[in-house]
Amino acid sequence: MQIVFRFLLITVFITSTYSCKSTATIGEIDTMKRIVLAKKIKITANSATPIAFANTRGLENLLPPGSNVANINLVNIQNHILVKGDSLLIDLPYYGELQIVTGYNSDAGINFEGIPTTSKFVFNERKKSYQLDFETKLQNESLRMSITLFPNKRSSFVINSSRRTTITYDGTWNELED
Repeated sequence: MQIVFRFLLITVFITSTYSCKSTATIGEIDTMKRIVLAKKIKITANSATPIAFANTRGLENLLPPGSNVANINLVNIQNHILVKGDSLLIDLPYYGELQIVTGYNSDAGINFEGIPTTSKFVFNERKKSYQLDFETKLQNESLRMSITLFPNKRSSFVINSSRRTTITYDGTWNELED
């Protein structure tokens, strides 16, 4: 019985590994490369996953509809990251914990407009995805952002802050219209 279970487990693992293989077409990959190299990208988050909320209870009523503490729905909440040439514009809601409180204000999101301190764009040939890394300095904190763009217009990104807990976002990306 144990041998049958192991065989079944190995079969499921192999099948899932091969089914996760990238099915992106050459055209989709070429389009993604063209848009990224032109540095004209608009990224919109559909959901956020704050690391600090995973073990927090009682906040569910403060979150947008369709959300829970592990996954916050951002579909009807305006947000974006714009990459336009060397400039970066970030307007994202933030759900998480402040590590160093500097005072309360009405803008608790992640906002930046300007040229990042560092930026790096790398195409991952094996995964057929683009990795965009940015570092920025805000008035009271510094941010490190790692964005992954996939040929099917999906995106995933992580933001690390010097004053806030880490948060991840999932969403979509498109070519930025002029």
